Amino acid sequence: MTQKFADVEEYVASLTPEAGAAVQRVRGWVHEEIPGLTEVIRYNMPTFQRDGHSLLHVAGWTEHLSVYPEPPAPAADAGLVLDLSPHASGRGTLRFDLDRPLPEELVRRVLRAYPR
Repeated sequence: MTQKFADVEEYVASLTPEAGAAVQRVRGWVHEEIPGLTEVIRYNMPTFQRDGHSLLHVAGWTEHLSVYPEPPAPAADAGLVLDLSPHASGRGTLRFDLDRPLPEELVRRVLRAYPR
């Protein structure tokens, strides 16, 4: 049976050290780039919400970190879709391998693309 997490801290504590550190870094970037979001567990993963509506989810896995859903392509950053293509993994999913450094500036560009 899959563990059900009560909160984001419990979720992060359940991950490998590498995945937990990656989720923590992304959490920090989310709050820097999109202030005012709340964190809850939805679909058994950390979810960032505004006014009770889910904006994005982050999940740590054994070998990668995922961000769901991929944001709409912003007109102000037309190259974002091309830059994300190596990280696209299925419908609306971005995948970042944990055996490589997280591309901070790329992740921040993704976060800035979400609606304000």
